[in-house]
Amino acid sequence: MRMNQYTTLIAGLVACQTTAVCAAQDQLLLAVIEFDGLPTGVRLLDQTNGTILGDFVIPDFPNNGMLNPVEAIAAGPNRTVLLGQPGGDGAVSRYDEFGAFIDVFIGGTPDPNPVDNIRGMAVSADGQFLFTSDWDDTDDIHRFDLSDGSPVGGDALGTFIFGSQAPPLLDRPQAIEVLSNTDLLVADIGQGKLMRYNSTTGALIGEFTAESVVGTVGDIDEQPDGTVVTAEDGSGDRIRTYAADGTLLSAFGFNGPDGVHRLPNGEFLVTSSSTFGQGRGLFRVSATGAIVETIDDTRSYGAIELVTLIDPVCVADVNGDGMLTPSDFTAWIAAFNASSPACDQNGDGLCTPTDFSAWISNFNAGCS
Repeated sequence: MRMNQYTTLIAGLVACQTTAVCAAQDQLLLAVIEFDGLPTGVRLLDQTNGTILGDFVIPDFPNNGMLNPVEAIAAGPNRTVLLGQPGGDGAVSRYDEFGAFIDVFIGGTPDPNPVDNIRGMAVSADGQFLFTSDWDDTDDIHRFDLSDGSPVGGDALGTFIFGSQAPPLLDRPQAIEVLSNTDLLVADIGQGKLMRYNSTTGALIGEFTAESVVGTVGDIDEQPDGTVVTAEDGSGDRIRTYAADGTLLSAFGFNGPDGVHRLPNGEFLVTSSSTFGQGRGLFRVSATGAIVETIDDTRSYGAIELVTLIDPVCVADVNGDGMLTPSDFTAWIAAFNASSPACDQNGDGLCTPTDFSAWISNFNAGCS
């Protein structure tokens, strides 16, 4: 080891000894608001009771890049939020953690457009990929690299599951969710089924439940305990809760539910754009379906999602403990000796002595 490298390394280790990095801790509970026309916006909610904390993205197209109604919400790279907007030139737009418009992440162009009629989004369990469901000519599921939005699939559009080829054929896939067991759950509303796919290979696993879906499924929400909640609009008009194995546990009626999220106390937040029953708005609802609180009934609400912000990848944190400490140097040496992927610090796909200098630079730069 050269003396100047050793001096730099020790200085960096002392400075970063207690620096926490790479841990995605922050969460945002977001709900779509619609104004019975365009444009649309998104609100930030209190995670404990659904109280409106303010506008995350204001309904102001010239300043926020949002025009079409939002059908899906997901975490983006580097502490950003992705909002999926269908339409002729459908797009996945990217916003920072405070709701400021950054850019159009995917799509926003005439055909061929992989998110031409986007209806659902989900992030893979390892945080590497974004899955989207699309009501295009073939009703496909697409996959993209979450770091830059580039397509990763069977063709140039990132087609991951070909709706016209995967039996039983997908027919208007809507809400999707990556479950804690890494399965990709897809609401196939054309056939009235909830289907499971392997999120790594795209292979069909089978039906999630024997229960039929009636109407549309605008939201799927997996809970920390492994149960799955769905909002079923149209002729279904209900909120359903399933066990992890697909067994129906409970259900209650609700007019036009477009979004659902279970609160820590077991109650639900339910959104609606209905003009019947309880009407449009954002509601806090008991586990049996009774409205506990009408949070806002002045406008229509759509999708709702608890987004866990994804921090930038910290390659210098070789042992993956979320800290930059001297133990990462030992871990890098082990990675170098084993020629494991963690050795590659300069991103050239190789494990060479130049990666040691790169690791020192990465370590001293820290992670934010």
